[in-house]
Formats: sequence, structure tokens, C-alpha cells
Amino acid sequence: MDPTSSLPPPSPNPPKPRVTRSSLACLPCRSRHLKCDGKRPHCSRCAEIEISQQCHYEKSRRGGLDRVARFALAQRRSHQQLAVSQSESLAESLLDTPSGLGHAVPQFSSLDPAGLQESVHSEQNFGFSLDDPFDGIGVSFEVETTVTTSLLSASPLIHTHAQTLPDKIENDPLINSYYKNFHHFHPFVLPRRHLTTLYHDPIRQQGLQPLIAILRFIGHLYDSQEWSPPLKNHMETCFSQAPPNDPFMVQCHLLYSIALFWHGHEPEAKKQMHAAARLALDMKMFQQAFATCHAGADPVLAESWRRTWWALYIMDGYYAGTLGSMEFVVLNVDATVELPCEEHEYESGEIPDPRTLQDFDCREFDFSMAPFSSFSYLIGAVRCAALAISTACKLAAGEEASLRLLQAADSITDGWLLLLPKGCKQVLAKTGEIDELMFQAHMVIHVSIISLHRPLSDLKFNAVEAVSSCARDPPADTRTPELVNVHTIRVLRAAEAQIRLLALPVRPFSHSPFITCMVSEGTLSLLSACNFLLKGEELAVARDQIRMTIGCLRELGEVWPRTMKNLHQIQLIARHVLRVGKNTSSPMAGSILLGGGEQAVADSGTEELGDGVLCSVAAVDDVCGWHDPNLGNAQTDFSWWMDE
Repeated sequence: MDPTSSLPPPSPNPPKPRVTRSSLACLPCRSRHLKCDGKRPHCSRCAEIEISQQCHYEKSRRGGLDRVARFALAQRRSHQQLAVSQSESLAESLLDTPSGLGHAVPQFSSLDPAGLQESVHSEQNFGFSLDDPFDGIGVSFEVETTVTTSLLSASPLIHTHAQTLPDKIENDPLINSYYKNFHHFHPFVLPRRHLTTLYHDPIRQQGLQPLIAILRFIGHLYDSQEWSPPLKNHMETCFSQAPPNDPFMVQCHLLYSIALFWHGHEPEAKKQMHAAARLALDMKMFQQAFATCHAGADPVLAESWRRTWWALYIMDGYYAGTLGSMEFVVLNVDATVELPCEEHEYESGEIPDPRTLQDFDCREFDFSMAPFSSFSYLIGAVRCAALAISTACKLAAGEEASLRLLQAADSITDGWLLLLPKGCKQVLAKTGEIDELMFQAHMVIHVSIISLHRPLSDLKFNAVEAVSSCARDPPADTRTPELVNVHTIRVLRAAEAQIRLLALPVRPFSHSPFITCMVSEGTLSLLSACNFLLKGEELAVARDQIRMTIGCLRELGEVWPRTMKNLHQIQLIARHVLRVGKNTSSPMAGSILLGGGEQAVADSGTEELGDGVLCSVAAVDDVCGWHDPNLGNAQTDFSWWMDE
């Protein structure tokens, strides 16, 4: 039987094609109740009757996209999916090359050989990252291939892969962690949005690889609170392949130095700081013309270069104070680079005309008293601290030392505090957010006051503090000055100001690791006050303040091991200074919690400290100190950071 015999006979009138309706008719057709094909910019009916100028469409009240726009969006998504699949196929083919990863070059037979000869050859590294979704540690396989600019533009596969790299930066959880947890402490790297935009440029991608690597490395420190050897090795590989005079490498070396130092790798941190300072000085980053010459027409990049120099300056001061030896590398450099702008201006990309260091130094003569940026005030605070301590170091130990110190050094730090604009530049904003740069600036000023005045005050140095570089006995020939009460009050007021900063209602407690030494200095002065000066209710309040400072250090120590080590040293000193133990006779003697939450139970009583105690403390590395309080014996060896 013929299978077609059961089919119905064909209809003499085939069905008419379905008319495509427009989801939105133009206003003229709608007013005349006519069918409209919805073409843009003018529908066919309006074009035929020559009223195209009146052909307009009303915006849909339902929101979303019309049919034409939805079709275009679907087409773009289809092309993107095809591009991703092509790039993944290219990656797999390169990784499966029998000869290894070093020379896997795709073939492009459709290219014109003549065009290749006219193109400019350049070496590009194409990395294919296999990111572990569980721990965030990426294992990168780099495929080095020599290609040309014609290949980059003519090959859809290479061009597509270059476009997919910025998506990994935008969605990278480790870079997100860097900007969330660390960037606002030292904001000299490009803002996140601008860095991503810059990375979209295929020409810049390879040069930004070292910076991306160190951002991911620091982000991982906060995410996992541990050192990552795979990320470290990848980062150092990127460093070794970077051009020798790349300004971004100043940022890379500086960031890596911070991470190394606060993880206890001081020699390596020294080398990275040396590399950052040497490169910045060789390129003359301190000159005004550097930022504009190396940024082109990009004002945000120019601002980043200015911030990089001043961040190097600030880190130089922080390192010197932390190591207790006031050794500066760039302090005496005659810098003409302009000052940074406000943080919200930097983030938005709306960079105003920069102000100069001369403007800042003459701000007391400005009738308008226009405030400077928070970054500028931090620069001023570091300069004031360095000048005040260097002034104090030049004073001879004698009867007039106290008066001269008050007149010279105090005028520098007090001038910074008194010239702060009223009503603005508050550390805590109305939104509850801390201005981290102003926080650091105030901490620097207050720790400088403590360091200057404690050797001349009634807050004596305990014997156990001799093991620390931040709390040494004053010179033997220094007599108690007539204005000893002035010095004592200034130390206590500065310590109280530090406590107010630490007690701001923002949790979790998260700040730059460099405040570790500033907090330690203030805590040691409070310990001395508890031991020699305070009684009753004042003693109880001071003990509570010490507990809070120890809690703050423990929060920082969760990320930075060097801070945790300093915390344990402070706890050890506190136990002996306060005579904390089960046989103590003081009613105010409580227990100070250790880093792990255990109570101190050392039975030291009121006996003098023996050699065993000092030896046990001396076995631990020195507690960080802001500067050497031995004013008569100040060492200014400026070669520490610059030695190989």
C-alpha cells in the first residue's frame, strides 16, 4: 500500500504566512488605529506617506527591551558564547601540544604573508589560568609565543581570548579581597574600575600582570590568612619578566615589601623596599613632570603616579619608625610632585587640579582655610614626626633641653593639630566609615609626642622594657627636668587620644599593619602609668584601656604574624610590669588575655625581675618601636634600606 495514499490531499489555498506583530507601534499609526511594523527609526507606513519626521515611539511602560532589541541582545550573547568556546578550544590545543608549553603556535593559514612582513613584531605572553574554585589559588600555565600586531588584529581566536581576560579580573575574588580589605589603607594603586578598564587594552595587559599578581597575593592573605607559595612563585615570575623601567613595578615592589615585612621576612622586605626606592629615584618619580609624562591623557593614572611617590615616602617613614632607627631614604629628596586629591575624587575619576607641597606648607596664610586631602594631611603628619624627632635628637642633654624641646619639637606637631580645618577632616564620618588616612595621620602625630616626651616624664622605663627597641632607658646624664609634669601630661594626653581612635565604633578592627608599632608605644606608656602614677579609678580605667589595645593588636595579628608576635611580647612585658599572677597583692591586678584566650598565671609577685626573666624576654625579637628615645645617642645610618 502506498504510504502517501492515507495523507490528505494538498489544499488548493496554502496558509498565509503569519504576520509579525510589533510589540510597540509608533505614535502616528497608533493614533490612526493602523497596523505598524515597528521599524526603527521610522516605520514603513510613515515612510510611505512622508511623515517620517513625526514617527516616534513611546517608551514601554513595562520596561525591558522591545522585540528588535531582544533579538540584538540574543545575537550578541550567542557571539560571546561562541567566542568563549573558541578560546577554550585554543587553550586546550596549546596545553596538549606534545612539545610542551613553550612553543605552541597556532596556525593561521588565511593570513596574507605579505601583510605579516609589513607588521611590527612583538613578543606576547598568553597565560591560561586554571583557577581552583575551592581555595582561590590559581595555577597558571603561560604559553610564550612570538606574534605580530597583525596576528592580534586578524586572528579572531587571539583577539577573543584577550577580551576574555578582563572578565577574570572583574570577577576575581582575590582582587575583590584586596580592594575590600587593604586598598583603602594605602590607596596608591589605580581604583578598581579604572584598573579593569585599563586592563581591557590588549597592549597593556602583559605589563599589568605583575601588579595583578601582587594584588591577588595580598587578597589571598586576607581571605585565607596564610602564605601561598603558588601565588608567591607566580608573582615573582611576573616580576622577573617585567621591563626594568616600568613605573608599575614601584607599586609592585612596595606592596610586596609590606607583605613580606609583616610576615616576618625582614631581609626580603628590605630588598623589595630597596628596589622600589631605587626605581623611583632613577625614573625621577619625585619630579612634577613625571606623572603627566607617564600618564598621557589619563588624569587618573597621573594621580596614581603622584600617590605612588608619596606612598613610598610614607612607607619610608613607617619603616624607620617601626625599626626604631629613623633611617630615611627619600626624606631629603627635593620633591616637586604635587599632592594627592581626595579619595572620592580618585575613585570617581574626577581629578581636580592638584595642589602643591608649597601650598600645604603655607596653609596658615590662606584666608579661605580650604582643606587639603586626607592623603596630604598624612604626608604632613609623617613630615612633622620626622622633623620633630630630628630636632629633638640634635638637642644636647642639659638643663635647657626640656624647654628647647617644648619650643622646637612641640611647635611642629602642635602646628599640624591646630591647623586642621574645623568641622571637616573627621576620622569618623556620619556614615560610620573611618577615614583611614586621617586615622593614620593622627596616630603618627600622637606616637611622636609619646616618643618625644616620655624620656623626660615621670613615666619611668621598667627594666623588662630594656629588651625592646621602643622603650629604652634615657641617657644616664639626663636629670629630671623642671617641667617634668608638662612632659608627663603630654604623654598621657597623647595616649588618651590614641585610645579614642582605637575605640571608634567600627568593627571588625581593621587597619594598616603599620599601626602595630604606634599602638605598642602607647600601650607601654600606659603600662608605666599604671605602675608608677595612676591609682584607684584611674588605674582601673587604664587597665581596661590596655585590655582594649591588646584586643586590637590581636585582631591585626590574625592576618599579620609579625603583629601577633609583637602582641605576645607586649603581653609578656605587661605581666611583669603589672605583677600579674595568682600571688599578687594588688586588688587591681587582673588577668590580661593571651592571644589564644588563656589567662596569664605567672607568679612574679612584687619581687625584682631576675636574669632569667630578662633572658626569656630577650630570646624573643624586639618589640617594634617608633624611634630610639635615647636622644643623646641617635643613630642616623641612612644606608640600611639601600644596602644590597
